[in-house]
Amino acid sequence: MMDQMMIRVKQQDEEFSIQPVKGQSLLASAFEQDVPLDYKCQKGNCTRCRVELLNGEEVVNKPTPKEHEKLDGELEEGYRLACQTVPLK
Repeated sequence: MMDQMMIRVKQQDEEFSIQPVKGQSLLASAFEQDVPLDYKCQKGNCTRCRVELLNGEEVVNKPTPKEHEKLDGELEEGYRLACQTVPLK
């Protein structure tokens, strides 16, 4: 049996693997899986949970309006807010 795909993210020069949970933000999944992502507000306001998505963009939601507002040009470079990024499958 194949293991479910892991989503790889990079934050502050450290790489982490997060098992995606459908409908749960990457930040919430990371928290449950003891992945030490830096975060603060959990609402998309502070950008502390900003990560570079190394893979998995095809299984997560499109960037939210909050991400467009906060990350602007960085979205094209693969950056997302972990609290706003939610696996769809």
